[in-house]
Amino acid sequence: MGFLLSKLLPPLLMPLGLALVLQVLGLLGHRRRWGPWLSWGGLGRLWLASMPLVSRQLIRGLEERAARISPAVIPRADVVLVLGGGLSPALPPRRGVEVGEAGDRLLTGVELMRQGKAPWLLLSGGKVSFNADDPAPPEARSAAALAGRLGVPPMRIVLSEAARNTAEEARALQEMAALRSWRRVLLVTSATHLPRSLATFRRLTDLTIIPVACDFQLPARGSMGRPTLAGTLMDLQPSSSALAGTSQALRELMGLAAYRLRGWS
Repeated sequence: MGFLLSKLLPPLLMPLGLALVLQVLGLLGHRRRWGPWLSWGGLGRLWLASMPLVSRQLIRGLEERAARISPAVIPRADVVLVLGGGLSPALPPRRGVEVGEAGDRLLTGVELMRQGKAPWLLLSGGKVSFNADDPAPPEARSAAALAGRLGVPPMRIVLSEAARNTAEEARALQEMAALRSWRRVLLVTSATHLPRSLATFRRLTDLTIIPVACDFQLPARGSMGRPTLAGTLMDLQPSSSALAGTSQALRELMGLAAYRLRGWS
């Protein structure tokens, strides 16, 4: 039940969900003085969250933090851990495992293996589904199939198939590390997710965790050119992609706060 609530409640606090809730409350209370204020507050929040300017600042804050904590030269370790995300299973009509934006996690892990940074590749990712008889396998298996196609020897791949969130991934790593005498871990995940995942793994394990950020959505501040009037006007217009970026960043920030409250980071 706790895991289900962790999936159901956060969307209601995201910009779109909260805006809809405020709109409904505003309609129900339209005869009262506070009704219109709730409606306009919902619309204003939604517009603000949909502005590319806002989305970019939130994402950049997380990604710049990830860039600061990732070492410039990646050292050797006992295992490369790739957190789940960014892969779609090989279910019809797909011809095989498909890679989304966060699939850079797996590609980065494979590249670290090619560079000889660790002898083992640990792929994490459980099955998160609320459908009966869902044929999709745990994401770790899809990642293993793709890693094998990319040249990683199957005997060097270890799977963590039960973890459904970052805290569970950390606990699973601690158990595997104890069995295999691992002490140093290269933690590979998306830049926006790295601050929360690093804090969680360092809190819930006694291992040396070396962060490796990937899947950067934005270039550095000095690599985007100079602002113009047209660009500024575009940054203030609502955009569905900007809303998605804002929601992603807020989800990470809220997740970090929730993990700290529960003692997970």
